Amino acid sequence: MDNLKNIKWGFKMNIKINARKKLKFLLPVLFSTLFVGTASAELTERPADPIKTELLEEGKKVYFKRCVWCHGVEGAGDGPSHDRLWTKPRNFTQGTFKIRWTNSGDLPRDEDLIKTLTHGLTGSAMPAWGDFLKKQEIEAVVQFVKSLVQDRDWSDEDEVITDMVSDLGENPWGAKEPYYEGIPQVDIDAGRELMVKNKCFECHGADGRGDGNPTMKDDWGFPIHAANWQQCWNFRGARRDHYNPFNVARTISTGLNGTPMPNYADKTTVEERWQIAAFVNSLCPRKKIDKLTNKPVPDFLISAEYTDGEIIPKIDDPMWVSPDDSPKIIDRAEDKLRNPRRNYIALAGQITRGERNFKPKSDNIWVSARWNKEQGLFYLLEYDLRFLSTDPEYPDGVAIQWPAKLQDLFGAEKPYFIYGDSKKPVDIWKASFLAKNYKSTYDIKPNEKTPFELDISTQELLGYGFDAVEEKDYEGQVKVVDSTFDRGRVKIMLQRALTTDGEFDVQIPSEKFIPVSFMQWSGEDKEKAEHMAISTWYYTILKPPVDEKHMWTMSFMMGGIFVGLQGWLVWMTNRTRKMYADGKVVQDERPF
Repeated sequence: MDNLKNIKWGFKMNIKINARKKLKFLLPVLFSTLFVGTASAELTERPADPIKTELLEEGKKVYFKRCVWCHGVEGAGDGPSHDRLWTKPRNFTQGTFKIRWTNSGDLPRDEDLIKTLTHGLTGSAMPAWGDFLKKQEIEAVVQFVKSLVQDRDWSDEDEVITDMVSDLGENPWGAKEPYYEGIPQVDIDAGRELMVKNKCFECHGADGRGDGNPTMKDDWGFPIHAANWQQCWNFRGARRDHYNPFNVARTISTGLNGTPMPNYADKTTVEERWQIAAFVNSLCPRKKIDKLTNKPVPDFLISAEYTDGEIIPKIDDPMWVSPDDSPKIIDRAEDKLRNPRRNYIALAGQITRGERNFKPKSDNIWVSARWNKEQGLFYLLEYDLRFLSTDPEYPDGVAIQWPAKLQDLFGAEKPYFIYGDSKKPVDIWKASFLAKNYKSTYDIKPNEKTPFELDISTQELLGYGFDAVEEKDYEGQVKVVDSTFDRGRVKIMLQRALTTDGEFDVQIPSEKFIPVSFMQWSGEDKEKAEHMAISTWYYTILKPPVDEKHMWTMSFMMGGIFVGLQGWLVWMTNRTRKMYADGKVVQDERPF
């Protein structure tokens, strides 16, 4: 027991000494920093918030009803669900909390913990408990969680905390949500230069998709990944304010305790932290956020754009530079080619069969489509995947799933969304791939593209349910016409004729709503068969051809009718006024 006490005492003192060293160096730097003509606020120490013992009993009841299943009886992050979750539940015993306003190594404020419970940690299994618990219950369980810390004493006079972000204030541009208007491009560009200068890309990747370092671990030895800046709705500290650049500036100021993410307050000025935040914020596409899931609202209808002329089967061709339904902070190219929209599709872990999987590494996929009668249907599938598999037994994969007997479905009927069922089979177009000459620790060049060519194969599968999925016994017609992996982004383009002779091939009509769903396998996580990420059923529709000649004729006709009608109304108004002025019409002055 004495040895255990000595270990705990040594761990505690080490944290304090490191924090003091950082603070000793940090204070003179920040004291001298100027931001928008105003000196930064002086950093001050104050005692940590002591445990409110009168709330412990109520907090204990809440904890053992709601929290114990992930965080464990003693708060060690070893609850019954912990081994099925990505990321791992927080171990409270060492007093290490990631999302704070306080300095690296400091304990959090009560307010920090209350906000974490209230808003949850997006991108993890930690829900927003403010939707389920009363305010007083959250305040009470925070006090109980603090009591689970074994290695530090909240009442110790040496346990001081330093507010690291009070001097950040509001963003210097006065920009409001959705934060893509009013932020100067010069600050975004400066933020990118600072990202390169501080070598943020070594962990977060050249385009910020978290694909820089595959070997990172937290303080407990669990594998972790750097944040994907292009999916800001998955930032742990988003606090349900996903597009606010303050979230980034705060993290740069405080670091993330328990992870390799350090405190950069001693290396950057306040102005520079906001500039980095502006750059990171510019990478995330604006989508309407679902308040229940804290994720973007999916685009449930995928419109395939009709193309009059040849469809170029090249991902980097201008006709595939597709806009989202909302702008980014950067200007988009003018859409002169009637480019298809990139649709956001939500994916979730497949948990109903075999090994229960709550941790898909991709939780969304972007889909755009074109078609014509001569070449058929083209689908461009894009999704972020930090690292690829190098194991031929477990290749990465992505698939589109259709009702195989679409013509036999009545009304809103659809097959079971995971491999169909015994009465309603599904037609699955699957692409499996490995990257040629791939190394997950490749030399990242922030200003150069480094695409990997994919060794890719296609399968057409027929599914009657979990235990009845097999390759079709006739030659398929689905082709992968282009593919690439670059900077954590997979892009695969599939093509197939609208109709075929195959008995179980989906026959694709135009101008009708067709059920469609998507699957994704991460080979790095040994995913195969039913172990995957999957979407529910969405709908796609082939937009009809547009007769440009008649469209312009109709436009001129409608314009002429509108102008003529307006002219007639003006003439009638002037004529009526003249008749009143000439006394030809007497105004009715009777009361109502």
